[in-house]
Amino acid sequence: MGTNLLLLDSYKNIKGLIDYAFSFSNLSGRNLKIVYVFDFDWMRQTFMVGAVGPVDPQLISIEKNAKKEYEVAEAKIREIAAEYIKEHSVKIPFEIHISELNRIGLVQDEVEKNPDVMLLLSNYQTYSEASGGMVGYPNLIEHVDCPAIVIPEETGITEIKNVVYASDYHPEDINSLKHLFTLLKSSDNLNITILHNEKHLDFGDKLKWAGFREVMSKETGIENMDFCLKSKKDMVSAIMEYSKEKDINLLVILKEKKGFFEDIFSSSETKSVLTQFHKPVLVYQESISN
Repeated sequence: MGTNLLLLDSYKNIKGLIDYAFSFSNLSGRNLKIVYVFDFDWMRQTFMVGAVGPVDPQLISIEKNAKKEYEVAEAKIREIAAEYIKEHSVKIPFEIHISELNRIGLVQDEVEKNPDVMLLLSNYQTYSEASGGMVGYPNLIEHVDCPAIVIPEETGITEIKNVVYASDYHPEDINSLKHLFTLLKSSDNLNITILHNEKHLDFGDKLKWAGFREVMSKETGIENMDFCLKSKKDMVSAIMEYSKEKDINLLVILKEKKGFFEDIFSSSETKSVLTQFHKPVLVYQESISN
């Protein structure tokens, strides 16, 4: 059985994140492991290399508050988990831990022990925003070898019926879609839509789209899969427009080594998807979708 790893580092929206982790784990039939991390010092050292002069007093205060939260985090998480269990059926094993190991190392260790790990994390960068940018985050999705779900604020118990898979005609879309369907197959009335965008849509693009639809339907074996072709300036615009047309529960993207993923996660549009989209985003890794 696979494991969903929920990584926490503050109390911001902690109940919503824990509720989502439990409900998603129940839905996907996967073990749940909740880990609260305190790696503030590692973050500070990593992103202040070469800095001179005294440490900003504000940064010291923020670090102390983060440490206080960490010291009672396990008890708080267990309390929230107990509240969830009182009100909902929990069908999967779960465990709760705290750690001072840096988050990249922690996730890598989990993947080494069990390759079938899915990372769950908030889209809110706690240390970075609390410190006014004095402490930064490495792009965790860039450094882990497992799928990751980025969960926006105010997301709690999940119901996944309408899923959009943003495709750029990558061969590994087939394996990612197969994994996605297996992951969510217990969801009632599940509908998966493949979304593609062509900036300049011509007759050749339409023929390619028709062939792609036929191949994906045949190779994935997913019945009742929908397809949507957009012609916007970029994929981000296409996703945003589609989300206004349909009630999406989950956006899925394959993190390619190059391609439109870079436009989404390495450009000024990043926050439009991860922080303003207001829906969970599941990111598959190109290297692990085989």
